[in-house]
Amino acid sequence: MKPVVLTLLSSLALAGCSSWLPDYSDEDSGHRLILHKPLTVSPGNARVFLQQGKMLPSLAFNQYEIGCSFEVRNLSEQPQSIEADTFVVNRVQHLVEEVASWRPVVLASLTLAGAEVDTSPPDIFLGYHFWLHSEQQPDVLRMTCRGAFAEPWEAEYPTLGEIAAALGDYASLESGAQAILPGSY
Repeated sequence: MKPVVLTLLSSLALAGCSSWLPDYSDEDSGHRLILHKPLTVSPGNARVFLQQGKMLPSLAFNQYEIGCSFEVRNLSEQPQSIEADTFVVNRVQHLVEEVASWRPVVLASLTLAGAEVDTSPPDIFLGYHFWLHSEQQPDVLRMTCRGAFAEPWEAEYPTLGEIAAALGDYASLESGAQAILPGSY
């Protein structure tokens, strides 16, 4: 029971410390994501990953390092290109992502034999979804930036500096841009 309470308290404390970008719920946040270089989404995928300023295939993504991914709405059997553009950030959403949770059936005989199964909470990612809009590229859905994969009491949200390092020369987040009404999409 204690690990569950610790996990909940840790999550609430971390969420309180990470309020540098609020949730604007489909309003123009005043933030822009500027994509400086095109990205290529591989056939049969909906995401392309950036880590340490490099574009990576999904299998090369290191979950123990901070990284970002760009997502498109539709899968294609052909490579898809996300072109250099300025995207309106119309919503920022906190992310708590549990990658895998294996909860085996605990049998009395295992416990009595001293072969207890680990019941601690699974490791998680903490991060942000940046929901994007561009009139020129309506298929681009969002950018997601995750902190390092860690145990719940060690997981942290990525900072703006860490996000910038993950994006490298490919993209940047800007604030204070002239407000544009994002419309309905």
